[in-house]
Amino acid sequence: MKTKKKIFIMLALFAMTVAGATFCGTAQQKVNVKTLFDMLPEEALPEYVSLGELSRDEYICECDYENGYLELAGGNFAWQMCYWNLKDGRTLVATNDQTDFGSTIHIFFYENGQLIEDANYKLGGEQTYTLEDLVDISQLRPEVLEQAKAAFETGNYKLYFELPHKGTSLTLWLNVYSLMGEHYAIPEETLKRVTIKWENEKWVKQ
Repeated sequence: MKTKKKIFIMLALFAMTVAGATFCGTAQQKVNVKTLFDMLPEEALPEYVSLGELSRDEYICECDYENGYLELAGGNFAWQMCYWNLKDGRTLVATNDQTDFGSTIHIFFYENGQLIEDANYKLGGEQTYTLEDLVDISQLRPEVLEQAKAAFETGNYKLYFELPHKGTSLTLWLNVYSLMGEHYAIPEETLKRVTIKWENEKWVKQ
């Protein structure tokens, strides 16, 4: 009887040890936006940070742990970072460096304590855009509209992205300079913003 009781106690202790180890492992894998930011390689950061004398933390102007959003200050354009938790346990991480020529996007997947870049992942999915999606063409002068249509048909244009601070949807709009070669060739008030929703882990254009 004593032997059986001893075996039972040993099995119970073993089960508790395994459960504890599993819990610790799970806890170690939990990360927040600041943890992910600390893991980013230099090439994902804006040039003024990677080449600056200050530490990367000193450029942080917003770090929203609850919504998984981080933003840097110090440049002429926005730099943003956010993440989406996936059903398979991985975390999709995006950084957005807005420049004169549109947004430079870096995509990473966090899994098992590692942050790995995926250069093939396209933020927002494989979408097709028309000039009318991005510009209210009814407000353009005829000569500007003709020029914009010809330029757009070449496909040689860039987009600005805005990562979600709250929610999961992306917002994007046209970088006029990349299309027309001039910053104000298309009036800013004619530009439209396109929403790309994150639905069932797929990007859906609205």
